[in-house]
Amino acid sequence: MRSSEKPARRKFPPEFKSQAVKRVLSGHKVAAVAKALGIGESLLPTWVTRHRLSEDSGALQAEQAAEIVRLKRMLAQKEEEAAILKKAMAYLARESR
Repeated sequence: MRSSEKPARRKFPPEFKSQAVKRVLSGHKVAAVAKALGIGESLLPTWVTRHRLSEDSGALQAEQAAEIVRLKRMLAQKEEEAAILKKAMAYLARESR
């Protein structure tokens, strides 16, 4: 192999990554898990970070969905109030003539 050629990058299936992350999150040391699985130590923290971000984004999406529902209800209420005020203004305008 020439010095300019890099070895092919290994790709790991999502199940493999998930199992490795679960081991780390259950309290095993990153170095021990990496050695047991035959992977570089620098990969595991990246996988753990991605896992945590994906979990956080799920919670964030749920919060955003709840906020959207709340805001839609509030908007509907304000639109109803505006329609009532328009009718009241039209009624008062007719009476003042």
